[in-house]
Amino acid sequence: MSALAQGIGAQPRMSGGREPSHLRRDVQGLRAVAVLAVIANHAVGWPAGGFLGVDVFFVISGFIITALLLRESDRTGRISLAEFYRRRVRRIMPASVVVLVVTVGASWVLLGGEQARSIALDALAAVFFVSNWRFAAEGTDYWADTGAVSPLQHYWSLGVEEQFYLVWPAILILCLLLAARRRVPSRRVLAIALGAILVGSLAWGALETLQRPGIAYFSSLTRAWELALGALVAVGAPLLARLRDAWRPRIVWVGLAALAFALLTSGSEGMPVPGALLAVVATAVVIAGGTGGREPDIWPLTNRASTYVGDLSFSLYLWHFPVVVFLAPRFDAHERKFLAVVLAVTLVLAVVTYHLVENPVRRSAWLARGSGRMVWVATIGGVALLIAGLVAAGAVRPPAPAAAAAEPTAITSQAQLDGLLRDALAATAWPALDPAPADVAVQGMPEEDGAGCSNVDLADPSACWFPHEGAERTAVVMGDSTGIVLLPMIRAALGDGWNVKALTMAACYQVDIPRWYDNAEHERTCEEHQAGALAEVERLSPDLVFVSNLYSGVWHLEPAVDALDGGGVYQWALETERLAEQLKRVTDDVVFVQSPPRREALGECAVAGSSPSACVHEVDALYREVAEGERAAVRSAGAAYVTVEEWFCADGRCPAFVGTTPTMRDEMHVTRQYAEMLAPLLREKLGERIRSR
Repeated sequence: MSALAQGIGAQPRMSGGREPSHLRRDVQGLRAVAVLAVIANHAVGWPAGGFLGVDVFFVISGFIITALLLRESDRTGRISLAEFYRRRVRRIMPASVVVLVVTVGASWVLLGGEQARSIALDALAAVFFVSNWRFAAEGTDYWADTGAVSPLQHYWSLGVEEQFYLVWPAILILCLLLAARRRVPSRRVLAIALGAILVGSLAWGALETLQRPGIAYFSSLTRAWELALGALVAVGAPLLARLRDAWRPRIVWVGLAALAFALLTSGSEGMPVPGALLAVVATAVVIAGGTGGREPDIWPLTNRASTYVGDLSFSLYLWHFPVVVFLAPRFDAHERKFLAVVLAVTLVLAVVTYHLVENPVRRSAWLARGSGRMVWVATIGGVALLIAGLVAAGAVRPPAPAAAAAEPTAITSQAQLDGLLRDALAATAWPALDPAPADVAVQGMPEEDGAGCSNVDLADPSACWFPHEGAERTAVVMGDSTGIVLLPMIRAALGDGWNVKALTMAACYQVDIPRWYDNAEHERTCEEHQAGALAEVERLSPDLVFVSNLYSGVWHLEPAVDALDGGGVYQWALETERLAEQLKRVTDDVVFVQSPPRREALGECAVAGSSPSACVHEVDALYREVAEGERAAVRSAGAAYVTVEEWFCADGRCPAFVGTTPTMRDEMHVTRQYAEMLAPLLREKLGERIRSR
C-alpha cells in the first residue's frame, strides 16, 4: 500500500539548530505495528484483528499525502498534479512491479495451469490499481479458510488508495481555489469537504456491509472515510498545534491502547463499517498526538528497530502474502514455526528490495532532474505496459494437456474401486492427472453449474432442466452445492429414460436448520428458496427425489452448539427426518445421498516437490456421526440413504485421485469426471427404483 511507501509526515520536528525534518518516527513505528500485525494474522491467524493493519495504513496514507499537498501549496502557492503523480509512480511502481513479476513467475513454476493464469490476471489488475474491483467482481471472500487464494490478493489495498488519490488532489485544489475566491480560511473549506466525504463514505460503507459484505470489504467507496479521517488530521494541524506538549504522550498512549485492543480482539463481522471504526479512530488519535508540535518520544514506536521496520514496511507488505501463500502447503495451519519462516523470508526479500530498488530509485540524482523526470515516467509506463502485455499473454495461453493422461477408468463394481483406491493410497509418485491439479477447480466443475443450477430460478421451468425426448419419468435433485455436483452422476446413472430437474442453491441447505448466515440477504434468499423448492416439488410430483447437503453444515447451527457433544448432530438428524417426511408425502421414492468427506483442496497440497501422500485425507469423526444420524433419520421416515464414503476412501483414508482422475475439485465437491465414473455404482445402489417403473 502506498502509505507504506512514504517516509515523511506532516509537521516539522525541530531538534536544536537542525533544519526542520518532516520525518515522523512515531508514524514509522505505527507502520511497523500495522505491517507486523497484518503478516502475523495472515500467517497464523493471530492477532485476531491483525488484518486491521490495512486500515491503519489507510489513515496514515490520508494524513501523509494531504500534508504533502498542503506543504507544497504553502511553499509555492500552487499544487502540481503532474509532479504529484510522478512521485506516486516513482515511489510505488518499482517495488510493486518487482514483486508482481516474481510472483507471476513463481506461480507458473509452482502452480501452473488455471491457477497461474488467474494469478496472471490478478497481476494485470494490480499494475493498473484495480485489484480491489477484480476481487470484488469475482466474489472473493477475504475470510475464506478454503479454496485457492491468490498470492496477489493483498494488492487490493493499493487499488483503494490510488483510486482515492485520483480524486482527492483535484478536490483539494478546487477547495483551495474556492477559499481564495471567497476569502475564507482554506482549511475550513477542506475540513467541510473531508467531512462530507467521511460521512458519505461511512454511511455507504454501513449499508454495503449489511447488504453486500464481499463488495464492501474491497470497495474504495466504503474505505474512503478512513483516508479522509487521516486527511482531516493533516488539515487540523493548526488546531492540534495548540495542544500542550505534556498532553501529547498521554494522547498517543490512549490511541495505542485502543489500537492494541482492536488488533487483539476484533473479528471479521461488520467490516469495514463498523468493524474498522475503533482501529481507524485510534490510529488518527496516535497521529494527532504528534501533529502540530513536538513529537512525543513513545518508545514502542520511536525506537530504532521500529522505525527501521517502518522504513521496510512497504516491501514487507508486498512480499509477505506471496510468501504465505506459496509456503502454506508445507506447514500445518497456524503453526508457530510457519510464522517464523514467513517473517524470516519476507524480511530478507524486503531488505533486498528496499536497499536495491526503493532507495536507489528515490535517491537518484538523475531522476531528480527535470529531463530525467520525463524519462522516468516514460520508463515506468513502458515497464508497466510490458508487464501487462506479458501477463496478458500468459493469461490467455491455452492449458497444456496432461502428459500421457489415460482415459478415465470405467468403474463397474465396488470391488474394482476398492483396488483403485488402495493403489492410489500406495502411490509414491503423481500420475499424469487429468485435469491437472492447477486446473481441477475449473475443469472439474460440472457443466450443470453453468446452466443455472448453482442458484435455480424457481419461477423458470426451464432453469436447470434436462429433459429427454420421450422420457416419461422425472427425477428432482435438491440441496446445496453438493447436490449440484451430483447432477453429472445422477444424469449418467438414470440414462435417457428420465428427465432431470434440479432445485438447488449453493450455500443453502434444504435441511431447515436454525443457522447463521453471512448476511441478511443470504438469509432471506436461502429461506425463500427452501420453501419455494418444496412447493415446486409438490407441483412437479416427480417419480424420484434426490437430496444432498454438506454434512459440515452442522457447524452452522444457531445458536452454536458442539456438533458431537452438544446435540448438533441430533438436531441435524431431526430436521433431516422432517424433510424426508415432507418429501415422502409427495413421492414414494426419496433418496438422500451422503456428501463426500471434506479435505484439503488438491491445488493446495499437490505442489512442487510433494508426493500423493501429502493429499491423503483421513475421515473425521464428525463425518461418521452425521452419516449415522442421517441414515437413521431417513430410514425412520421411510426414505433411502446412499453412503458414499466407500467411493472416496478405503479404511478411512481418502486419496486425491483414482486412476488418473482427481476425485475432488476443491475441499468438498466431487469433480465432474469422477462423478460420471461413479454413475454405475449409483445405478447399482438405486436398483429397482430406476428400472421397475
